[in-house]
Formats: sequence, C-alpha cells, structure tokens
Amino acid sequence: MEKRFHFRKLLVSLLIAASVVVKAQTSVDPTVMTVAGKDVPLSEFVYIAGKNNEVNLTDSASLHTYLDLFTKFKLKVAEAESLGLDTTQGFINELKGYQEQLVKSYSKDSGEVLTPEKIRCIEQNYPEYKHLMQEYRDGILLFEVSDREVWSRASSDTAGLEAFFEQSKQKYSSADLDAVRGEVIADYQNWLDNQWTKRLTGKYPIKVYWDVLKKLTK
Repeated sequence: MEKRFHFRKLLVSLLIAASVVVKAQTSVDPTVMTVAGKDVPLSEFVYIAGKNNEVNLTDSASLHTYLDLFTKFKLKVAEAESLGLDTTQGFINELKGYQEQLVKSYSKDSGEVLTPEKIRCIEQNYPEYKHLMQEYRDGILLFEVSDREVWSRASSDTAGLEAFFEQSKQKYSSADLDAVRGEVIADYQNWLDNQWTKRLTGKYPIKVYWDVLKKLTK
C-alpha cells in the first residue's frame, strides 16, 4: 500500500508539472497504430515520446525501440480494460479527482463547475490537457494490472519463485534462495513480465501505420 501511495503521488506531480504543448499537434491527427481495436493518434504517440529524453523520433533505431515499448504499454492497458479495471469505483473516483485538480490550472475561476462543455472547451484550447488525462488514465490502469500480473505475483507465488530459482540457480552467488531472494524476485518479475507480454501480443491485434511513422524520420 505504501508503494502504491508514493507511486500515485509521484505520478500526479509529474503529470501536472508536464503541461507541455505537443509540437506535432495539427488540425489533422492521423492514426499511428491500432491496439486491441483502439486507434492511437499520432499526437499521443509523439507526446509520450517527448517526455523521454532518450527517444529521438527522427532516428530510425530509436523510433523502433520506442515503438516496441509503447506497444507493450498499450497492450497492458488493453488487458486492464478487458479485466474491467477501468470500471471500478476506485478508478473512477481517482480519475475524477485528478481531472478536477488539473482543470484548475486551465481555469481562472477555481470554483468553476466542471461541465462537459467546459471540458470540451479546455480540450480545444489546450491540446496537452487531453494527453495529460489520457496518460494519467492509462498510468493508473498500467499500475493496477502490472501489480496484479507481475509485482504481487512475484512476491506471493512461492512455488513459482522456487521453480524459477531451481532452473537458474547457477547464475546466483548462492544456492540458498533466502540468501539471494531479493535478486531472484527481481529476475522473476522480469520473466513474468516477458511471458505476460508475449501472451498479450498473441491475444490482441496490433496494426502499425508505417506510412505515418516514416514521416517522423524525415
């Protein structure tokens, strides 16, 4: 619970501080990829990339690396939605609370009622608002589903952890699991994540619009 609280607090702080206008925002926002039947606009793809200093969309190698990470991210969000994690009251309340907090930075009247019309007006005048909301929404879902499928499982699945250790104990400094438990759990988490990602890749259809992506490297 403490890890979850600090993650939420950090996520909110980073997103509120990151009110950056998307440089690639245009009147026409083409679809860059489709994951699990949902279109991802180019502006969102570019926006997330712009927050990572290691991503250079004009470089083909960097673009492909980022595309792979972004696709895995969207696959996990799709899985969270499939599990109904976006319909829980806790999720709805948290997203609404963030929205109310974020809107204050775009409104002169801190007491202004948040109506659908007000939200549409903000989205039209501040393109980054929509991306911030989408990023926060997906971030919550990513955390929840990853905790369920990887982090908590790695800590609670004693039999799975022991089997994983037995298969790879030669790489560790001790043959005693308790002596290297922290290191083994970290490796087990990575293994679980990789296996999970492979399953998701086979479960959800992915379509990349390369004609759109290639324009970024020109």
